[in-house]
Amino acid sequence: MNAKELITRLQQIPPESTIVVRGYENGYNIISELKHVRIAHDITAPWYCGEYSENATKDAIEAIELFGQNKNKSI
Repeated sequence: MNAKELITRLQQIPPESTIVVRGYENGYNIISELKHVRIAHDITAPWYCGEYSENATKDAIEAIELFGQNKNKSI
């Protein structure tokens, strides 16, 4: 999905909607920031890992990560 597609989708929901990302293992986190990252497709990534990984090579693409973090203190 690119930014134009995301904007179009977001314009179709109520502006007060909470936007979340999946947590590390379970649950969800509210988006706290947008991070600029450089990524490249990783054809060797196992099914349980993301299809893209951070990469600084000239072939990497610029992307925006919707970032959320659990701010609860560790137990």
